[in-house]
Amino acid sequence: MVSMLGVDGKKYEGERRSDLVAVWLAARQLALALPLINTRRVVRSSFGVWRAVAVVFLVFLLSGSAQAQRKHTVQQGQTLGVIAKRYRVSVTNLAAANRLKKTSNLRVGQVLRVPPKGVVFVYPGQTLIGIAKLNKVSVKALARENGLKPDSTLRVGQRLELPGYSVSAKEAKARNTKLNGLVSLERPASKESLRARLFDKNGKPDPKARSRLARFLRDREKDAVRRPSVRLMRVLADLADHFNGRTIVVMSAYRAPPEEGARSSRHSTGEAIDVRVEGVPNEVLRDYCLTMTRVGVGYYPRSSFIHLDVRPQATYWVDWSRPGEPPLYLPPGETPEQYDAGAPTAVSPAN
Repeated sequence: MVSMLGVDGKKYEGERRSDLVAVWLAARQLALALPLINTRRVVRSSFGVWRAVAVVFLVFLLSGSAQAQRKHTVQQGQTLGVIAKRYRVSVTNLAAANRLKKTSNLRVGQVLRVPPKGVVFVYPGQTLIGIAKLNKVSVKALARENGLKPDSTLRVGQRLELPGYSVSAKEAKARNTKLNGLVSLERPASKESLRARLFDKNGKPDPKARSRLARFLRDREKDAVRRPSVRLMRVLADLADHFNGRTIVVMSAYRAPPEEGARSSRHSTGEAIDVRVEGVPNEVLRDYCLTMTRVGVGYYPRSSFIHLDVRPQATYWVDWSRPGEPPLYLPPGETPEQYDAGAPTAVSPAN
């Protein structure tokens, strides 16, 4: 199963090691059961048992190696651009992973290594600052993730891991159990911060924490306050636990209801929030939020946040508009280059 944190070498190896005991036990049970199938000769020797164990382990390890890396064999007429689009990676990253130029010609039968999600290979001329900006992460977080200094010089073909991808699901879960809904929030516009445990040990919302959160998420222009939905509080606590207590940066939250007749939104009912998580690419945040139930997820590739709201049914949309522009909703996976600007083809998520 593919984790929302991404699949890379470290994560896969961690999961595989943790599963070895379970595989061994299953293999031994299989080996013990094999003699019962052969009615002519019952093999009870330990040699027969361990031979079966060895076979199962070999199959397990070989299948693991196949999943740990992706490879593509070039077909007639394929280019780097076509292959990159197929695997949803950039041409630059695909070229760097295979020590090629972006304009290189491919030969039929050539085997290319496809970069795992969350892994970047350094292309000639790239710097740590440039890679961090391109992937919307901080230079410090990227450097720390890879044991580098912010001013480190990179070598061509060097493998870098983006923050948020390299932590295995089981390691994160072990740390998350200690957090128990402790949320750290920041609002850059007002330079405010809040750290609170939103729920008590019984899973009930803490009244004082809810009041503090309501004040923190207020409509700053009108200084209007509304208690946030309990379900929205649970979403924030879930994000904090899942991402190991990283700071949740709030770009927008409660908005006082507009004048009569104007279009409203879930922001005005205390059920929506626009956020990003410090040190986590928005694509990773989006993918995890899509696993939540009855949550609306809005992805804005040209902005710096993810929209989240609570609603009766899960919804997902992609808005390619830039800040200050009218919405440009397109089907997931499509880009504005394929459509005329201002001619959205998807229905507004508010409908």
